[in-house]
Amino acid sequence: MQDERGLLFTSGQFAKLCSTTKETMFHYDSLGLLKPARVRENGYRYYTASQFFDFDLIAVLRSAGCSLSEIREYMAHREPHAFVQLLRETEQKLLFEQRKLEKMRRTLQNGRNAAEAALAGKTGVPWLEELPQGFYIATPVKGEMNTVGDVVRNMQDHITYCDQNQLGEELAVGSIVTKESLLQGSFWESYYSTRISQPVCSPWLYQRPAGLYACMLHKGPYERLPETSYPLLLNFIQKQGCRICGDAFETDLLSYLGTENEEDFILKLEIQVERL
Repeated sequence: MQDERGLLFTSGQFAKLCSTTKETMFHYDSLGLLKPARVRENGYRYYTASQFFDFDLIAVLRSAGCSLSEIREYMAHREPHAFVQLLRETEQKLLFEQRKLEKMRRTLQNGRNAAEAALAGKTGVPWLEELPQGFYIATPVKGEMNTVGDVVRNMQDHITYCDQNQLGEELAVGSIVTKESLLQGSFWESYYSTRISQPVCSPWLYQRPAGLYACMLHKGPYERLPETSYPLLLNFIQKQGCRICGDAFETDLLSYLGTENEEDFILKLEIQVERL
């Protein structure tokens, strides 16, 4: 008869064979996921060489995103159809995570591009620019915008809506001031906005028309927008022989995420105009 010592591995030996630790083997044993083939009277645990393939399957499924409970359930009823179903479900999880990671990558890229544009641009100098069509999620502002509590609540509602619906790829929240408010000399936000790459089915979908825009980079606290940047940009529009024909868009390029000093905040202001 062949000596069983040549067919069995101690916990330490088996852990080394699997490039893991004895603690992991003990954990898998306690979960009923991968129990030793034999336990001697002295408490020593032994695994067979064939159990390496069980451990390898567990490692592959864990890397693919399966929970230990899912793996344990499958291994307790292992058969080809269940194996195909498990792989199909795991693949769908991976695709979902892949989409999440790609969305986050685009969000970070957009944040970097915005910060670089802020640092490269000249603040306080208006210009005219042809802008393409754009799409936003724009949630209406409610309450009194001159109170911090209402500002925070409105912004939180906007962020929550975008997060729950997986919308937007911007680090910062922008805002929109309507044409009607501009013509009345009021610069309070009418909407909080988040730019999106393409139209979606949403009651808060907002389309920015392609066309001519008067633009400027505002530097400093937001509170100074109505007394500095807006008057300067409106005066520029008049001098250029233009008039306001659409809304104003406020887009954070560099704000609290990039600096703790409000004097270093940079925001791009865009107002749709047409030539007289």
